[in-house]
Amino acid sequence: MSKITFTAAIAAAATLASLASVAIPTVAMAQQSNGITSCDAPGGRQRTGAVIGGVIGALAGSQISDNERGLGALAGGAAGAAAGSYIGCNQQRARAESGSSYSYDNGTRLRAMSNLNVRSGPGTNYRVVSRLSAGQPFSASNSQGEWVQIAGGGWVNARYVTQ
Repeated sequence: MSKITFTAAIAAAATLASLASVAIPTVAMAQQSNGITSCDAPGGRQRTGAVIGGVIGALAGSQISDNERGLGALAGGAAGAAAGSYIGCNQQRARAESGSSYSYDNGTRLRAMSNLNVRSGPGTNYRVVSRLSAGQPFSASNSQGEWVQIAGGGWVNARYVTQ
């Protein structure tokens, strides 16, 4: 096996190992939103940041470490994934707080643009209580940030609905 292939394999393994903390949070971690293991804002930037940071960190760690390339790749991948996850979550929060807010009055008729999870609260950290099918109409009773409350209960992400 060539040195480049070996380094790439170590970087990939380190990235996958470092992402375990993002992909499989423990119950205690799920209770808090620290930006590394969980994020309280909608979007996929946290996971993408973790992957990119993990790969770059693993490659940098394997190059910096002279004697223990595998350990350097693992440590660099973990640090890079944590940093990328944190940065991605902050980007999600900034996007949610910026002009991406939706406003729907009580009784506004909307339609789901795709199959949607209906959640018990305005965020992905709330449990799924039902589903809307693509094209299914509903009435909004409230909105909060990027989330629309359905008349009668439940919340859906406003990016996936239309009037």
